Amino acid sequence: MVALSVLAVGVTFYYILKGYHPIFVFLCAGLLLVIMGFYLTGTPIPKTPPAHNTAQVFLNAFGFIAATFKAQLSGVGLIIMSVAGFAAYMKHIHASAKLAYLSHKPLGRVRNPYVVLSGTFVVGMGLKIVISSYTGLLLLLLACIYPVLLALKIRPISAACVLSLIALDYGPKDGNTINMADMVGQKDNIVGLFLHYQIYIVLAYTLVIAALIPFYFAWIDKRDRARNQLCEQTQIPEIQNPPCPNFYILFPWLPVFLLFGAYFLGVKLDVVSANFISIAVIFLIEFIRHRDAKALGQGMGVILSAMGEIFVSVVSIIIAASVFAAGLKSLGGIGVLAQHLGALQGLGGLALISTLLSFMVYGFALIMGSGIAAFNAFGRLAPDIAHKLGVEPIALVLPLEIASCLGRASSPISGGVLALAGFAKVAPLEIIQRTWPLLLVGMGVNIGVGVWLANH
Repeated sequence: MVALSVLAVGVTFYYILKGYHPIFVFLCAGLLLVIMGFYLTGTPIPKTPPAHNTAQVFLNAFGFIAATFKAQLSGVGLIIMSVAGFAAYMKHIHASAKLAYLSHKPLGRVRNPYVVLSGTFVVGMGLKIVISSYTGLLLLLLACIYPVLLALKIRPISAACVLSLIALDYGPKDGNTINMADMVGQKDNIVGLFLHYQIYIVLAYTLVIAALIPFYFAWIDKRDRARNQLCEQTQIPEIQNPPCPNFYILFPWLPVFLLFGAYFLGVKLDVVSANFISIAVIFLIEFIRHRDAKALGQGMGVILSAMGEIFVSVVSIIIAASVFAAGLKSLGGIGVLAQHLGALQGLGGLALISTLLSFMVYGFALIMGSGIAAFNAFGRLAPDIAHKLGVEPIALVLPLEIASCLGRASSPISGGVLALAGFAKVAPLEIIQRTWPLLLVGMGVNIGVGVWLANH
């Protein structure tokens, strides 16, 4: 069963590598695996009635897919879609662009270009808590901070490399965090998971990479100078001030303030409610400012369109990867593997398993250019292994979530890396060749802090 599970994973990702649509591959593989699991191991098809004949088995297989769609759309899927809708509205009224625009001003006062690069990284990591999309944040930084970096005589490729390192998905309104909370059975405790677990890895990654950036990129420039590779086009793009008041920079923070406030006051508030309360408040302010109710209707259209787009690009992948993960479980190989891994008690065993699974997720995210599919395919298997190791599921799932982000930043086909390469007028691989050592350091920090958290 273990060998069959490994084969199933290998075949699935072979077809993804060949260019087949990941959602199609995951759904087909998951459908086939739950049927095989029923006949080979006697594992009932989840969320369906008992099957007593072949026809019922096939009906149950499709019933399981339908049940997974319903569960995700009414749970994690709805949360992620509400986050996407709010983010799109912030872009529509220029609030997120104003936030990024005003964030560049402190950097302009620093004269050492390598310290500016480090400061840019820290600022970007701070903005990530409210602008959760990796590609979306990079595009904002390219418009508002990238020109400042070029004006300070920083090389375009160095600026692009540092921006690509702003990779971690974190915070109570981030889709990956929401998904992680669902995997460990704590989807109503997203703020608690962030404060007690996730924030430590995020802070450690930010501090270590920020400290390394000045030395590393000074060495990169020295190396390129020796190779006579410093000649680059440095036309400075124009920085545009978004057309909205400065106080609009508070709007992207509203859901975060509401969620943290509710958490510390002991009030139950979910992410969907926080997003729509924030939208209602901003609608009121927009109406007072413009006196135009039709504009609010256009804003609602933007929100709903973004919710539909995120369903296609993210939620559907989560659903398909969940079906695939359930199919792998039904083969029984994961259970057998978990039993053997359960013998590896202690921090050494946890470190070994965390390293293996994290680099597996990292590798598949690198190949696919997206961390969502890799994290969902393997993250949902991690809680069972964690129980066998005698640790909380979050101790094993969290490093996989972070690994999926670092793998995406290592991928030359990631949307964010492609956008950076386009602005810097270099090949995506030029960026990856310079950033992979720091991303591997990030993986070490991720695994090390994850193991430390499991022991505290």
